[in-house]
Amino acid sequence: MTAVEKRGLSVCLLGCGGMGRLHGESILRHSNLSGLSLCDVDPLRAQKLAGELGAEWLPLAEALSSNAFDAYFVVTPAAAHVEQLVQIVPSGAYVFCEKPLGCDMASIVAAMPALKPFADRIQLGFNRRFDPNMAALKRRILANDIGEIEQLRIVSRDFSAPSVESLDKSAGLLFETAIHDFDLTRWLLDDEISELLCLGSALINPRYASVGHIDTATTIMRGTRGQQVVIQNSWRTSYGYDQRVEAFGAGGRLSVPNPAEPLVFHEDAGGLHRGPISPDWFARYPEAYLIQDTAFLDAVGSGGAVSPNLVDGYMASFIAQRASESQNSGLLVSCKAHDGEFA
Repeated sequence: MTAVEKRGLSVCLLGCGGMGRLHGESILRHSNLSGLSLCDVDPLRAQKLAGELGAEWLPLAEALSSNAFDAYFVVTPAAAHVEQLVQIVPSGAYVFCEKPLGCDMASIVAAMPALKPFADRIQLGFNRRFDPNMAALKRRILANDIGEIEQLRIVSRDFSAPSVESLDKSAGLLFETAIHDFDLTRWLLDDEISELLCLGSALINPRYASVGHIDTATTIMRGTRGQQVVIQNSWRTSYGYDQRVEAFGAGGRLSVPNPAEPLVFHEDAGGLHRGPISPDWFARYPEAYLIQDTAFLDAVGSGGAVSPNLVDGYMASFIAQRASESQNSGLLVSCKAHDGEFA
């Protein structure tokens, strides 16, 4: 047993919005927690959540300069992630950073000299890797059930589109939503992306285009071994949170469909009827968040390496950046050169 495991984990959570609450509740369920401190740019919001969770409150500046914590959870707006990571890592603490790593590759690349030495202590919030169904899919792929993946198809559509007014704080469809799918692609293929073409439009709300955003995207990618990938993203459906994955190879097809609630199908003269699918990401992936946060805190306690780590966060952001460039230019772009940071 390590010294940290003997005395228990001291954790600091940055960001007390909806995601902060979700992570705070998961952290408090860990069996080896000694203390949780919360902070936010809005002290009143941090104090309120701390009171509701039975945690301590700490001013943000004090938290970022402290050496008292074993781990941090960075659940702040995406634009603040890189700067806060650079401030935290000299303390030697582990860091869980919600996706994305950053909003643009320039700031991410500039931070790499400070962050790379701590790559295995920085975990990115790609929670879908921890979803039991996605994890089962990965195990079947590793077991060679279908052989080498030849085609991979991912559908990722949110139920309700964000307001135009809220987009000033958003990294956009590719960096906020599709980035999950870019990470999932690398993880399932166990490979890097060699090239891609991204088609993007503002079809749901033309006003998105006026503030520089798209709401619908199709990204076609090729892995380094020639595998073909199609990812479809949308900010709106009329039927629920649509999340599906299909992997195809010589040995057959593996798929993760949308779970229905209840999982009872009724077939009659009018056709096949089923219950509704999950209404949002929280209803679809509650277990994934808890499993993810537990795995991170377990690594902190044992002193082990985390996964997905800084490299995975960097590469997902790089793919998102290249997808954005392709979407703007309408051209097929290479993904082989990624600034040499993790080549």
